[in-house]
Amino acid sequence: MSIMKRLLFITTLTTLLATGALFADTGLGAAFTYGYDNDNESMNSGGALTINTPAFPGTVQTIKLGFNGSDYINFNLSDDWWVIQENLTGLLDIYIGLGFNAGFTIDDDEWDINLGGRVPVGLTIKPIEYMEFFMEVAPTMGLGFEPEIYFPSWSVQGALGFRLWF
Repeated sequence: MSIMKRLLFITTLTTLLATGALFADTGLGAAFTYGYDNDNESMNSGGALTINTPAFPGTVQTIKLGFNGSDYINFNLSDDWWVIQENLTGLLDIYIGLGFNAGFTIDDDEWDINLGGRVPVGLTIKPIEYMEFFMEVAPTMGLGFEPEIYFPSWSVQGALGFRLWF
């Protein structure tokens, strides 16, 4: 991993942990992420930090750092509002939301910025009071800047992870 990738990861982790420590009743977690986009027609995977905080009731913020090979890096921020959150059966809940997405990608010395909306659909299980597991798929669409503006910039993002509640 290059120095730039390490620095970006450490900065992201520190920022999220510092922000989460300021709030009570906060869910902090991590996830394995994957995605496909039309911009570079490739899959990218990586890690994400996720926070669910009462500072923005009903919303979940995610900071993602993705990689695909040695010359590809993607930094992504999203904020989702869970419009529907229902119990399916027992411990299994479903949610459907609306949100926004902002991403920055570097691929072989080329860069791209994406801004748009997303529709996350996910399942959660909370086997104990302080631990939640989740799986999510979120189609996104918006504008891209590479360096000229283009539309549509779309992707399908996914995550599999957990949150610990404090």
